Amino acid sequence: MPVDTDKNSRQSSSIAKKLISSGLVLCVLFICFSVAFWFWAANQMETSLNRWSEKQRSRGFEISHGPLSISGFPFLVRAELEEPRIKSPEGWYWQTSRLSAEATPWSPLSMEVDLSAKHIIDGLPNNHPAITIESDRAKSTAQLTLEGELLNARLQADKLVVTRESHHPLTVTTLDTTLGPLKPASATTPLQEFNILIKAQDINHPELDKTPLKGPITQLNLDGTLYGAVPKTKLKKALHIWRDTGGFLSLHDMSLRWGPLLMDARGKITVDNLLRPSGNLDSRIEGAGAVVKKLEKTGLINKGQSFGIKLSLAALGKTNERGRHEINVPLIMKDGWLSIGPVTLLRLPPIAQ
Repeated sequence: MPVDTDKNSRQSSSIAKKLISSGLVLCVLFICFSVAFWFWAANQMETSLNRWSEKQRSRGFEISHGPLSISGFPFLVRAELEEPRIKSPEGWYWQTSRLSAEATPWSPLSMEVDLSAKHIIDGLPNNHPAITIESDRAKSTAQLTLEGELLNARLQADKLVVTRESHHPLTVTTLDTTLGPLKPASATTPLQEFNILIKAQDINHPELDKTPLKGPITQLNLDGTLYGAVPKTKLKKALHIWRDTGGFLSLHDMSLRWGPLLMDARGKITVDNLLRPSGNLDSRIEGAGAVVKKLEKTGLINKGQSFGIKLSLAALGKTNERGRHEINVPLIMKDGWLSIGPVTLLRLPPIAQ
């Protein structure tokens, strides 16, 4: 009996040693695999970023920055750049003090970029003053291919402040912008497609207080698709080529909430020969009567004009399910002017000089 006990004890000890040895081997293999996988992921991120930079340089952009450092092992891949600066072929440039991008090792080309540092855009045409952009929190999520092509990007910012030198700042409480995905042209879809989604709340600027509606603009949403490829050349030339090859912006939905005014619009926009916005939009407008009252109160129209416009609005409009008066009229952008139906509102400047 003691012999069997000793034998069983030795067998149990042997099994335990084998299990421990196997466990140690598995741990070592797992650590080696994790290290190799992380370095592979880091290489993927670095390669895609470098190839993106190369593509921009091939378009005529000048890119400079400090050394690119990669860190974050084992759960993150983090790329950090000091003093990045990008100068366009037109001469304007963007710079900031620091950029950092993070991704998980299992998805190294889907990155989250910290944009909370101060950004400066200078060297603008016609000696326009520099633009400074700051925010409490700003981040961008971007997806690249290994070849350095940007598939889509999303920017989210809180308490965004955009300032020109010697000018009052433009503030936006929240901004959420998504660009992409990019759908290349094909036999069934002859034009390239690029989606654009913008949501902004509480847009304010001192100049808005000088308008009849005052400030801020409570909400601005834009959901659209840009059709046609914009060539990789100077903006003015690129817009001409884009238009001449059939390019246009399709607005699936654009909504504006500003004081008593609520407006929704959809349609197609392109540019004319002078690169001014051109197109017709179907729009639904609520609160037009209150806007007319404000125009009369500020002296922009007299009582006679106000009365005539109110009669026209009453004839054109209807009362909706919320009990508000609404009208459906076209927004027309033609020959450098924006009109609502037969009423001309304001001049439209060229998109690029």
